[in-house]
Amino acid sequence: MKIGAVGFGNRTVSVYNEFSKINPNFEMVAYVDPQPIGKEFAEKHNFLPKKTYSNLNKMLDQEKLDMLMIGSPNHLHLDHIKCGLRAGVKIFAEKPIVINEQQTFELAKLIKEYGKDRIIVGLVLRYSQQARSVRKLLDQNAIGNIISIEASEHIEPSHGAFFMRNWRRKQKYSGGFMLEKCCHDIDFYSMITASRPTKVASFGSRRSFIPNNLPEGSHEQYTKDRLRGWESKSNVFDSDADIVDHQVAIIEYENNAVLSFHTNMKVPDEYRRFAVIGSSGMIEGDFVRGYMKAHDENNNILIDENYGAAFGKEVKGHYGADSLMVKEINNYLLDNNNKLPVGIVECMEAGIIAMKIDEARIYKKVIDLSETWERLDSIIN
Repeated sequence: MKIGAVGFGNRTVSVYNEFSKINPNFEMVAYVDPQPIGKEFAEKHNFLPKKTYSNLNKMLDQEKLDMLMIGSPNHLHLDHIKCGLRAGVKIFAEKPIVINEQQTFELAKLIKEYGKDRIIVGLVLRYSQQARSVRKLLDQNAIGNIISIEASEHIEPSHGAFFMRNWRRKQKYSGGFMLEKCCHDIDFYSMITASRPTKVASFGSRRSFIPNNLPEGSHEQYTKDRLRGWESKSNVFDSDADIVDHQVAIIEYENNAVLSFHTNMKVPDEYRRFAVIGSSGMIEGDFVRGYMKAHDENNNILIDENYGAAFGKEVKGHYGADSLMVKEINNYLLDNNNKLPVGIVECMEAGIIAMKIDEARIYKKVIDLSETWERLDSIIN
C-alpha cells in the first residue's frame, strides 16, 4: 500500500511508524511539507520518503497512492481532504477534521457526494483499552442509564508551553484549544452517552501563561522540547497566543445525561480522568495513570484494570491507543467488512460540540444545538 502525506510532522510520522510495524506492505512514498519537522524521526527509523512535492495536487497526479495521510495544520484540512477525495484515494485525517462551522457544513456536502467511508479519522481515544472496556460494560447495561459524568483533561506545563509557542496558539489555525486538544474527550463522552448534546455552557480564559506569572530563574521546563516548524515562536508567558489556558464546560444531552468538563494546560501532575455515574453503578478511570474501575449499585467490583501509567517506558502513543488504532485501521483497509469504532460523522459532531462550547464561553450564554444538528442532518442524510 503506497502512502503519501501532506503535513510531514511529528504526528504523521508517529502514526505511520505504527502502521509500518504491523504491515510491511505500507510504504511512505512521498510527502508535501515546506518545513517537515518529522524528517529527523523518519530518517532515524528508516522510512523517509525519497520524493517531496511542493504541491499536493501535483503529488496526487504523479503518484499512484492508496492512501493520503493528512497531518497539516487544522485550517488546511478541508482543502487537503477535497484534493484527496477528488483524486480517489483513501484518506486518514488527523483530528480536528475542520476548524469552524462553515467548514463543517462544507465537509458534510463532500461526504454526501463521496461517501462516509472514504475518510478515516484519528480520534484515538475511542481505540484505547479504557474505551473498549467501557463499551463492553455499556453493552452489558452494567451501570444502567447514564445520569452524569465528571471529566477532565489537564496537561503539564511543558506541554502547555508547547501550545503557547506552536501554531496551535492561534485560533485561526487550530480552531481553539477546546477543539484542538479536547475533541478526543468530547467524542469519548458522546460515545458513552450515545446521545448528542442539546445545550452547552462554558467559562475560561488565559490566566496561567501571562507575563505576571513569568518564573524567576530557569525556564527550561517550559522550553525543554525543541520547537521548530511552521509559525513556531519562542515566547511562552508573553506569547501572542489567543487561545485560553483553562476552561470549564457543562453539557446537557438529548437523553438528559449531563457532563461537567474541566481542562487546564499548566498542571504540575497531569491527569485525564473520568467518572461516569449510572442509575445502577459507576465507572471511573484515568488515561494518564492507566487505570479503570467499575462498581455496581451495591459497590461490588465489576472491573478493576491497570493498563500502566502513561509515563511508563512500556506505554507510549496516547496510552497505547495509537498502536491499537492502527491495528484496527489496518484490518479495516484489508477487509472493508470490518467496522471502525469512530468515523467521520462522529468526528464532525465532536468538532461542532467544541465549537459551540467556545461560542458559549465567548458570548457568555447557554447555546442550544438543535438547529445545528438539524442543518447537519439535512445535508448528510
